[in-house]
Amino acid sequence: MSELDLTHLEQDVTTVLRDVNQGRFEKSMAGVTAASALLVCAEVYYEHYKGSFGNRLMWSPIVVTPPLVAAAVAGIFSRKIAKTALPAASLLYVFTGLSGLALHVRGVARKPGGWKYARYNVVMGPPVIAPGLFAMVGGMGLLAALVRREGEDR
Repeated sequence: MSELDLTHLEQDVTTVLRDVNQGRFEKSMAGVTAASALLVCAEVYYEHYKGSFGNRLMWSPIVVTPPLVAAAVAGIFSRKIAKTALPAASLLYVFTGLSGLALHVRGVARKPGGWKYARYNVVMGPPVIAPGLFAMVGGMGLLAALVRREGEDR
């Protein structure tokens, strides 16, 4: 990295830290959470559709997305919702992602040869790390609910 790039990076980090300190970060994270949840849900729907929604639990990520998106969007405008509904919906999202992780690990184990043939089964079976992305989006919603809102006292 050149010295100019480092100067810009330092300014960007300073701006983010100032925004967090002044409370602007909460609204931004709520918006990013809503957008990310929609994108992750679309991907999950596509992949589970290819799997014909063979297990009823494959619908759970689709079902928990609208409440998170609604809470995150409302959390941009309402402090009360950002501190109550958003963390509740986010926890549900994290739990769904972690449950998906367990189910995907089980799915790899159930393929012929199970984990003994992990080199093949991890690639051809359910994506083991994909539910982690789902849980991470819920974590972003929790982060948005935990940081200070603009105009609040420290």
